[in-house]
Amino acid sequence: MRMENQNQPIVKPWGEYIVLEQKEKYWIKKLFVKEGARLSLQSHRDRSEIWVVLSGEIEAMKGDSRLMLRAGESLAIDKNEKHRIDGLKDSWILEVAFGDVREDDITRFEDDYGR
Repeated sequence: MRMENQNQPIVKPWGEYIVLEQKEKYWIKKLFVKEGARLSLQSHRDRSEIWVVLSGEIEAMKGDSRLMLRAGESLAIDKNEKHRIDGLKDSWILEVAFGDVREDDITRFEDDYGR
């Protein structure tokens, strides 16, 4: 299974991402989150994620907790767990997702961009 846009930047209001690899049960993405921007508060029914901050600084929302993460730090997100990334500085994040990896497996609870 190969995503049509693999290795091509996908521009989002909060930054962009590149799919580095996608197989049947996982994907690896590299996300760029702009300082002052944030992803939607969301959850995924069919996948879990691990985030590794490569550079910059983020505030991660995981359930009811807020965590500051810097380069070299990581966080695991379970299926159905609400989560969000806030860019405190321009940041690069490696995201590894496991399970049924599909872009349409997003339940949004809050979104700054009206999606």
